[in-house]
Amino acid sequence: MPGEDIPQPVPESREVERRPRRRGRPRRASAGEAILEATLALLAERGFQATTIDAIADRAGVGRNTIYRRWASKEELIADALHELTSELDVVQGEGDLRSRLLERIRDLVRLFSDPLFGRILPVVLGELQRNPEFARVYLERVVHPRRQALVDLLEEARERGELRRDADVEHVADLVGGPPFVRLLPLGLPPVTERYAEELLETIWLGIAP
Repeated sequence: MPGEDIPQPVPESREVERRPRRRGRPRRASAGEAILEATLALLAERGFQATTIDAIADRAGVGRNTIYRRWASKEELIADALHELTSELDVVQGEGDLRSRLLERIRDLVRLFSDPLFGRILPVVLGELQRNPEFARVYLERVVHPRRQALVDLLEEARERGELRRDADVEHVADLVGGPPFVRLLPLGLPPVTERYAEELLETIWLGIAP
């Protein structure tokens, strides 16, 4: 490999773009990661409308074509960036009894809703969901519905195994797991979330659904 003082065939600016942002990541993965990170940062700083493809490309240090090779629209890109930001909520399957897995899900929600970046982006997303039908469709398809269905499937399987009451409404239980932590995030003057909030919330829910 040539010494670092010898000029390379590729211009300096292109070499900077190719350099991995994190060790061990291939260039293609690094470009996608940079685009998602830039999208989230711009959403928090400027809002939905000002988070344009041009602004994202400039912040990520890539060309517009690099973005459009991966995403057909800004709405799809933003939905995937939000999915990445909340990726810990994908994990509902796994080992352990239902109660332990629900507890971990609530803890993940509390951690997510306490994230300052998520707190800055949430009002932007809520407003755009009401104004932008295309974004609402993509966001529901890519972020909300798959995760909710995975949780409902988990609850249905647990009910079949006898871990829940036979008459437990799994749709309502899914709402109870996710709704209260979300409400506590809103600036409504509610009591602060304590260290044992997840355990206390699950205990309240469990009293109504346990066999």
